[in-house]
Amino acid sequence: MRLVRAVIMQIRLTLEYDGTDFKGWQIQPDQRTVQGELQARLEQLYGAPVPVTASGRTDAGVHALGQVVNFTPTRDISLDRLQHALNGMLPPDVAVKSADYVGPDFHARFDAQRRHYFYCIRHNKQPIGRHYAWYMRGELDLNAIKRASKILIGQHDFTSFCVAAKERENRVCQVYTCDWQRQGDELLFYISGNRFLRAMVRSIVGTLVEMGRGARPAESMHDILGARNRQSAGESAPAQGLFLERVIYDDELP
Repeated sequence: MRLVRAVIMQIRLTLEYDGTDFKGWQIQPDQRTVQGELQARLEQLYGAPVPVTASGRTDAGVHALGQVVNFTPTRDISLDRLQHALNGMLPPDVAVKSADYVGPDFHARFDAQRRHYFYCIRHNKQPIGRHYAWYMRGELDLNAIKRASKILIGQHDFTSFCVAAKERENRVCQVYTCDWQRQGDELLFYISGNRFLRAMVRSIVGTLVEMGRGARPAESMHDILGARNRQSAGESAPAQGLFLERVIYDDELP
């Protein structure tokens, strides 16, 4: 008699979290991390360690509206019950927005096709909400930073915007959108790409802000990219203004 092996489905979760009080996504010894909080609750539910894979690591202080993770369940719990239980167990700064089944080969990081981030700058000081924006005095030259942002669209080596890159790490990324919008007293930077290097978005924002202040010409973005040297770019923007907005997979592409 021929035996048919059951296909082990994985579970995909979409998370929202406030990164203010976390030392980033990835588990670190004696530090509070999003991965650590999530895996601890999953272990309570399943009665065994449950490692999770994320679409990417967010740094300390960075927020997420649509972080995606996957894991293999060790026993059967319905998706509705799983989401309800996790939201009851997780701390107030983490929530499960959705849960669904995916195939055994799904990988939250390697299967991601596009990642969308945005960064928030405010010119009016607001004590409430200060953990979600970079407050700065003085207006920026929006035309200059828009011109510089367009230069980043396409496939480039982003070494100049990579913090602590490994020597053999591939630093070529494809940027699909890169633009700024003004909404009330907020200036929002939107960027999407196939992948992002460590602190790449914050490095880009910090450099663009220098251009918006007139410290660098917008056209110098060509030279910064070509230099492939982190010292050629500006300082990184603070973490609290950055949000991982959403991650797109094959079944979600137009």
